[in-house]
Amino acid sequence: MPEISPSVLIIRLDAIGDALALTPLLAAFRRHAFSVDVVLRRENAGIFSKSAARDIVTADFDLRSSARSNVSAIEKLGAELQSRAYSHVLVATEDPGGYRLAAAIGAPVRVGFVNAGGKPLKNLWARRLLTQAIARSAGLDTAGPHECQVLFELAAPLLGDERPARDAAELRPLVLEREPDPDERIAIQITDKWERLGIGFAEVVDMIRRAGGYGTLHLLSAQREASYAQRIADASGLAVSFFATLEPWKHAIAAATAIITPDSGALHVAGMIGTPVVAVFPPRRDYALQVARWAPWAAPHRIIASRNGWPERATDALAQLLA
Repeated sequence: MPEISPSVLIIRLDAIGDALALTPLLAAFRRHAFSVDVVLRRENAGIFSKSAARDIVTADFDLRSSARSNVSAIEKLGAELQSRAYSHVLVATEDPGGYRLAAAIGAPVRVGFVNAGGKPLKNLWARRLLTQAIARSAGLDTAGPHECQVLFELAAPLLGDERPARDAAELRPLVLEREPDPDERIAIQITDKWERLGIGFAEVVDMIRRAGGYGTLHLLSAQREASYAQRIADASGLAVSFFATLEPWKHAIAAATAIITPDSGALHVAGMIGTPVVAVFPPRRDYALQVARWAPWAAPHRIIASRNGWPERATDALAQLLA
């Protein structure tokens, strides 16, 4: 442990689930009273509560772009953040913009990942922008670590061999701004990611109908996915609650008795705050490693592969969780 309390910036330029994988790391920093800021994409900036970090900085530059205008935007943000005098910058993203931002800030310690066995020139470029590089597999690690454990490695200079907490009671306040009133309904995340994962529309409707046998349902959807959600509503005969912002959506998940969701942001919200979750993953070749990496972290859960007959297995799993 450092003798002087550090000032830390974490850069995470990825989706909601990726951002939430930082929660155990933020909890550890909070226990040690470290000063922490986090850089997130604007659409994910509300995923944490105000107690999770001193400040959430929004990254408005483009991802995976080396255009001169984009590099200038990164350098401008880096120059603005230099005044905060961070002692450590943790690059918790594979996007090149995260590495460029770390270099532009110029903190004494800049820790990030490079891909073991990946492209040599890219690795060399990344190492030049870091003071410490941690090798990780270019694909899914066959050792099967959870993403929370992988991200925790970035903090070894600060936390030593400490391990990430799995206690939802500790993690929940970092995600929720307030405690919602309990809701006796079972939540189901309605998202077109069901289709993007190769899971058929009729199967999702079948699962919803079966789940209705275990209690009143609350169908949740992002406003931007209203087209898919309305099709589900019409087919199931149930209303859908639409959410334009993250805060009320998080509270709906927190209030539910349980939730059924594909591998999506809802899975990771539930997984951090302790809402029992039935998580449905596509049965790809790397199914076991995907589950190991992205399973709900701190909540009671059951994992279901979306093979033939999965709606029945998912609702059986729901019954087990409710029991």
